[in-house]
Amino acid sequence: MSRLRNLAALLLALAAFPAFATDDDRFEQKFTRNLPFRGGRVTIDHAFGALVVRTHAGSDVQVRATIRSSDEELGKQIRIVTSEAGGVTIRTEYPEIKNHRGRLSYSVDMNVVVPANAPVTARNRFGSTDVRGLQVPSVIENKQGSIDAQDLRGAQSISNTFGSIEARDIRGPLTVANQNGSIRVRKIEGALTATNRFGSVDVRDVRDGAIIVNANGSVEAMDIGGSLKTTNSFGNIVASTIGGSADLTATNGRIEVSNVTGATTLRNSFGSIVASTIRGTLKADGQNSKVEATGVGGSATIDTSFGGVTLKDIGGAVTIKNANGNIQASDIRGAFNAQTQFGTVQVERIRGNADVTSSNGRTELTDINGNVRVRGSFGSVFVSGVTGGIAVANSNGSIAVEELRGKGCQPLALTTSFSNIKVALPDESNYNVSARTSFGRINTAFPITTTTVSGQNLSGTIGRGGCQLDLINSNGSITIEKD
Repeated sequence: MSRLRNLAALLLALAAFPAFATDDDRFEQKFTRNLPFRGGRVTIDHAFGALVVRTHAGSDVQVRATIRSSDEELGKQIRIVTSEAGGVTIRTEYPEIKNHRGRLSYSVDMNVVVPANAPVTARNRFGSTDVRGLQVPSVIENKQGSIDAQDLRGAQSISNTFGSIEARDIRGPLTVANQNGSIRVRKIEGALTATNRFGSVDVRDVRDGAIIVNANGSVEAMDIGGSLKTTNSFGNIVASTIGGSADLTATNGRIEVSNVTGATTLRNSFGSIVASTIRGTLKADGQNSKVEATGVGGSATIDTSFGGVTLKDIGGAVTIKNANGNIQASDIRGAFNAQTQFGTVQVERIRGNADVTSSNGRTELTDINGNVRVRGSFGSVFVSGVTGGIAVANSNGSIAVEELRGKGCQPLALTTSFSNIKVALPDESNYNVSARTSFGRINTAFPITTTTVSGQNLSGTIGRGGCQLDLINSNGSITIEKD
């Protein structure tokens, strides 16, 4: 509703002003004035026409303007007022118009040339602004018209409403703010701060880092030499080639980031998160968000809900907390810890211990170079290719373990209910066996030197014994096979 009110206010404002003068208008007048510049600031206050600002090697301020009007009497009342007090001031003044019948139009197109070392404050309304060549910090403001700023040196401040901003080749820090218009920035040899509403922000080639805040429009940030911090709502964030850290926050939009040198922190709600080639650590927090990450050099910490998590090629430890979503992870060069509800867990090629808590979904762990611990319910658990010990506590779901790869003792402790347990052991296994169940049977392919045996209880040794094999079930069978 606020956006509609803003638009309505703009339309009323535009209706209150006559249209710009056209080539068919009856009145046209040239204005020329040269003003000495003795220091201070050049201040330009303009309206209803294009404003162009350039620099030269001289020491004066040159003003060239064209006044146009469809009414000669009105045109002669338009004034360009100048002052040399405390610098140079240039102001466009228009007469008050009352009770005019019929079509009326007028405009003033102004060109101002200033010394290269003169600081400038340039303001315009209802017309475009084009500024180039300023060599010292300056301020550029506009309303209801575009801004094009190029080849500036020193700290620059640029703002606009209801019009686009384009800034490029700025040799110094840049602060740019807009409302109801796009921002496009190229080649900033300094830090960038950009804010916007109801328009896109497109930033490329910033040497010293960037801070970007937007709403109701997309954000693209590429080739940022330092760190990047971005906040956006109701629009996507796409960032790539960040020389420092990246801190990105979005709501109701997608986050996509790649090729980040430093640590990366991503927050999102009601939008997906995609990260690739992160040389530092990764932290992603989401609500109603899917998370995908590939090629992370450090550790990864993921916390999300109502969306899947997919991780591949992570250089450090992984911690995942998820709700109502699946988890897929592979090629993890560190410990793996995951919690999920109402989703499956599929993990392979982990170079560290794996600890998984899952409910209402299948858990599958393959090729784990370390110990495995699983707590599950209402879903099956499948474990294969593990070098360390395995402990699985499940309920209302089956357990299957195979392809044990450890060179020494691999203790196994498997517990479930209302389903079956199946474990496959290598031929030359040595275990102390303790197996019991209720409302099921115990079957073994290995000869067991028993101490206790019945249809539902089995205690004894396989081979020389020594390594512990504990199998506990209720309302399901237990099977020991040869792998």
